[in-house]
Amino acid sequence: MNHLAGVLDNQGRYEQAETMYRETLKLREKVLGRENPDTLTSMNNLAGVLRDLGKHEEAEQVLFQKRI
Repeated sequence: MNHLAGVLDNQGRYEQAETMYRETLKLREKVLGRENPDTLTSMNNLAGVLRDLGKHEEAEQVLFQKRI
């Protein structure tokens, strides 16, 4: 799922990528836990697409979660 989201992101299909990144993050948090490197990568990817969409405050919130 994360790779598909990356493809959508690279194609400029940011809204679809955001949805896919959110789904991936939710699953990874549930299965792997918050501290897993793959989960943290998903958080970073979601923040990146939020930035691309101009949702800067939300992107910052997602990134801040990584430090908690």
